Amino acid sequence: MRQFLEEGYLFDIIYRNSVEGILVADAKGIIIHCNPSCERIFDYSKEEVVGQSVEMLIPEELRKKHLKHRLGYTKNPQFRQMGLGLELMGLTKKGDQVPLEISLSHADSEKGLIVICFIIDVSKRRHLQSELEKEREMIRQYMNVTTSLFLLINKEEEIVLANNALGELLGVSSQELKGKNWFDEFLPETNRDSMRQLFKDLIEQGTLVSDSYENEIVTVDGRVRLVEWHNTLLKDEKGQFEATLSSGVDITEKRALEKARAEALFLGQENERKRIALELHDGLGQSISAINLNLNAFEPELEKFNKKVQSIYTNLKSTLNETMEEIRSISYNLTPRILEDFGLGKALENLVETLNNPDSIKLSLSLHGDLVKLDKSLALAAYRIVQELVNNALKHANSTEINIHVVRVKDGLNLLIEDNGKGFVHSQKTMGLGLSNVKSRVDILKGSLHIDSNEKSGTSVSIIIPL
Repeated sequence: MRQFLEEGYLFDIIYRNSVEGILVADAKGIIIHCNPSCERIFDYSKEEVVGQSVEMLIPEELRKKHLKHRLGYTKNPQFRQMGLGLELMGLTKKGDQVPLEISLSHADSEKGLIVICFIIDVSKRRHLQSELEKEREMIRQYMNVTTSLFLLINKEEEIVLANNALGELLGVSSQELKGKNWFDEFLPETNRDSMRQLFKDLIEQGTLVSDSYENEIVTVDGRVRLVEWHNTLLKDEKGQFEATLSSGVDITEKRALEKARAEALFLGQENERKRIALELHDGLGQSISAINLNLNAFEPELEKFNKKVQSIYTNLKSTLNETMEEIRSISYNLTPRILEDFGLGKALENLVETLNNPDSIKLSLSLHGDLVKLDKSLALAAYRIVQELVNNALKHANSTEINIHVVRVKDGLNLLIEDNGKGFVHSQKTMGLGLSNVKSRVDILKGSLHIDSNEKSGTSVSIIIPL
């Protein structure tokens, strides 16, 4: 091995197989040697360049400048590494210009100073950089013209990037947003801490609980807007999560419209209930009462008829009474007047008393706090929610026990309905009409709903409605 090194064997292998072009010139700039990679870069053979000035490999418009640099280098030769930001161009045999990165070294020889050039063709890299910059520019243009909101927050909670749409929504330019603390500046105090904790957990654990979520933001003039965000976690070079990139849509008007539609739907339902209840009472109810009065007129004459006729009369009278009770029950469920007259508590007590059946179902009711002075629309919504959930438990869960808890606290109304029936696998997609109605009512009231259900212990529905 030492013999090979002494004879320059290893050097020759490296020289011939190097991916870098290697060109050696004397102090006057005359080419002495070049390796195969250098030949490939400039498309010249070794024989065509040896003995020629290095300026032959430089575009004509740059030769004077290059000559000046070369003369300065020979007076004060020193190592110069690649990638110093110099725009260096080479000229091929065909006259094509190629971007180059060149590092220089030097050595003393018997013939004086020699300069060694290590050359890399960076045309492919420049092309890729150009294409990448085009893509970046397209992304920048898209972000600045799209109506979608874009927000990049680092782990210090600072805004790194925001597009024009977000700036316009917040009332400040996208450039001015940079460096501001997102949570302190643009989130309401009511949910600032919870959102900050969510962001912290996101960065530390790297787990997206949901691919989208909604939260309110506050503009510089104090307006509150609701935005639906889609989040992506970004990593640094070490693979650690360092930022979130979020795209969002302002859904304030959309949610307001949905709420208005839902309120109109429920208002329409309540008006229709009142109309049907009134027709049952004033129409069908009055007709049945008239039939009952006419039947009563037969009673003094019953002794004149045989037992068969008397039995038919008795059965008819019993059926008529049951029908009247059924109409009263339906009418009450449609429009519980007791709710308007005595409040939510009495209405729920009456509901439980009506539905309780010791032979098949046991309902228990627990009431706490002042439920009389509740807003009428809120009381009606709470009553309908409980009524819907109880009916669900009776119809679909085969429950034998249902527990209802209604608690009014300082800043909210808490509802808890539990049953021991057969549970179900809960998801947004599996919601029936009853649960969908409940969720819509809760959403209108800006409340929260949590469902816990399994086949062994039944179903528990917890609702919190802010006051």
